[in-house]
Amino acid sequence: MRKTILQSTTVSGPGLHTGVPTTMTFKPAQNGITFLRTDLPNAKPILAHVSNVGSTLRGTNLKNETAEVWTIEHVMSALHALGITDVAVEMDGPEPPVTDGASDVYVDALLKAGVQDLPEEQPLLNIKQKITYSCGTIFYSAEPADQLTFSFVYRHKHPLLAHCEYSFVFNQQNYIEQIARARTFGFEEELAFLKAHGLAKGGNLENAVIVGKDKFINERRFPDEPVRHKLLDLIGDISLTGRKLPPLHIHCECGGHKHNVIFATILLANAEDK
Repeated sequence: MRKTILQSTTVSGPGLHTGVPTTMTFKPAQNGITFLRTDLPNAKPILAHVSNVGSTLRGTNLKNETAEVWTIEHVMSALHALGITDVAVEMDGPEPPVTDGASDVYVDALLKAGVQDLPEEQPLLNIKQKITYSCGTIFYSAEPADQLTFSFVYRHKHPLLAHCEYSFVFNQQNYIEQIARARTFGFEEELAFLKAHGLAKGGNLENAVIVGKDKFINERRFPDEPVRHKLLDLIGDISLTGRKLPPLHIHCECGGHKHNVIFATILLANAEDK
């Protein structure tokens, strides 16, 4: 069944890239997941759907003719993990609070608000054959399986992240224990560039894993925290299909927000509605 929350709940703090303090309020709803910029007088709610992705620069950003919201993937990941399909998200700034750089703060807030069933079923992303997508070294696949499983392979020229991979069976408990606490990550050498271009203003050693030249600058929550965070992002982006995921194995190699959204669009186009 479709699900919403029992009561409103809020999360506050600066955005990861803009650094702008924002209070985000989740309210019960029955018309999908929408984001509303309450700081803009003429803004209309933006439906969280792949068709409304405006850009994927350092995050997944939604846009309509009246407003834009940045970096919604951590919020979407938490909502999807809890099976929440309908909620009105109001925010008085351009970007959700970065919190601790992961999705666990959102998970905790939503669980405290409570989750309730709605009278309608969520439509199924009915994939009956293997679907693949590739672009250079980037590769995605989704195929029917016994249970819903996500796997990610991350490769990078940096020796500390030369080859990382992680796979897990997707359910609420596994997500909370294995994925929700994995923080976003970045490279020490990129920080000056990002800040010079108006990005990562809200990032710090508490809400991001920083990869130095020959060591991790701060302590990791998991030895493989970066690739777990890539899975966190992937789940949030794939949820923009707006469909319930059946038992599938969804596999990604070296992808990011841009290609996550492309693959989500491909999955929607190949879903069988019969």
